[in-house]
Amino acid sequence: MKNNNIDNSHKTILKATGVFGIMQVMKMVISIVGSKFVAIFLGPIGIGTVGLLNNTLTIITSISSFGISTTSVREIAVADSDEDKTKLNQTIYIIQKIAFAIGLFGALLAIVFSSLLSKWTFGNTNYYHWFIILSINFFFTSFTASRVAILQGKRMLKIIAISNVLSSVLITLTTVSIYYFYKFDGIVPVILVSSAINLGVNLYFTRNFKTTGIQFNFSEVYQKALPILKLGLLLSINVIFGHICTFLIKLYLNGNGVTSQILGFYEVSTVILISYVGMIFTSMSIDFYPRLTSINKDNSGMKELVNNQLEIGLLLVTPAIIFLYLVSPFVIQLLYTKEFLPVILIFKAALFSIIIKAIIWPLAFIILAKGNKKQYFIQELVGDFLNVSLTILLYNFYGLVGIGIASVVNFSLYGFYVYYVVNKNYDFSFRNDSFKIIFFSIIAGLVCCVSAFFIDEYYFKLITGIVFLISIVYSYIALDKRISFKIYFDKFKNKFFK
Repeated sequence: MKNNNIDNSHKTILKATGVFGIMQVMKMVISIVGSKFVAIFLGPIGIGTVGLLNNTLTIITSISSFGISTTSVREIAVADSDEDKTKLNQTIYIIQKIAFAIGLFGALLAIVFSSLLSKWTFGNTNYYHWFIILSINFFFTSFTASRVAILQGKRMLKIIAISNVLSSVLITLTTVSIYYFYKFDGIVPVILVSSAINLGVNLYFTRNFKTTGIQFNFSEVYQKALPILKLGLLLSINVIFGHICTFLIKLYLNGNGVTSQILGFYEVSTVILISYVGMIFTSMSIDFYPRLTSINKDNSGMKELVNNQLEIGLLLVTPAIIFLYLVSPFVIQLLYTKEFLPVILIFKAALFSIIIKAIIWPLAFIILAKGNKKQYFIQELVGDFLNVSLTILLYNFYGLVGIGIASVVNFSLYGFYVYYVVNKNYDFSFRNDSFKIIFFSIIAGLVCCVSAFFIDEYYFKLITGIVFLISIVYSYIALDKRISFKIYFDKFKNKFFK
């Protein structure tokens, strides 16, 4: 390869995905255990209150954060790639100043609009003092985002994994203890303590990064922070617009309460596809985005890295999605109840859309890594517009099945658009070996998707089972060519016998 940063990148990508995949699974298990205890101590009303409060805080964070969690990673990755420690420390210093300003902004929003937020969230102003108390939470979250950005921008993979799991364990233990003793009165303390723990853990793991001795006046801080804030502002608008589009979909599916059951099916499908299946993409993005940003001036290097990421992603995602076609009824009943089995109607097409997403997902990062604010803003608006319009339109014609079909059409159209943009502006194209994997994954997924629609259950399971076995063998052979499993088997064998 042409750039040292992408040598052996298949191995690096797979290693990072494995590390963060395990981390995500551990966090999910810890979260599930914690949620069970919380449900016992709070009951449905308490859980609902926590959900409403967290949703409101998330919206305020989206408005006030200026996308710091994403823009900070980019700036630190770029500074770190220059191997100039002074520049890196200056970047961290500026980001800390931005974090303080963002925390202050969020806190002021919560205090000034506390009565309105209480009425909006709970239907009355009785809980305005909750939002005043929770204003400090925005300082915790903004400073945490700045510290996490240091770890992610410098690609400190093991530390990120350890800090995430440690935070999850401490937060779960603390949450269960507070709710056990204080029940409903523990809701606000739990939110504050959880944020404080998250910040404390990340401060500990970034304690060696010092910014003492760096002095900028207000004008210099403003000039250096302005480009970061401009990109962050557009990212924030994208996030807010995405929330609005999701809200419009839910509002339409709810039908003023007449079709609230349909909304429940949509919620469950979203949770499974985004929260659980999406763990694969989350695991990959933690390492992929800063790596891509660090070589953002090298179009050839970016092309190689994106193709490598795409290959690993598809080789992992395709067997997983085909397996879900086989076991989705069991998964739905395990996580929920038999009443939610109609979600399978959404899954018939929506599962195949995840394979399409795995193809275009790495490409979408190119524009963000390049720092092209306007183009990334347009790109995300296109995706959100397609999502809301196609979901509502096709649900109106085909019901639950239409929601899944909308997902396929959405990702396909969005994918063609993103590919056109990166091909035209950054000379990106798929390598031949990448295209072969894309072709196999699409055919394998399409066979299962079509079988789910037109073949009875027995033959569907038979065909899907055969495709699953083929995909496992194909992925193993393709991965072995890229990372050589024999080396790892030999290491494991030598270590075991030793």
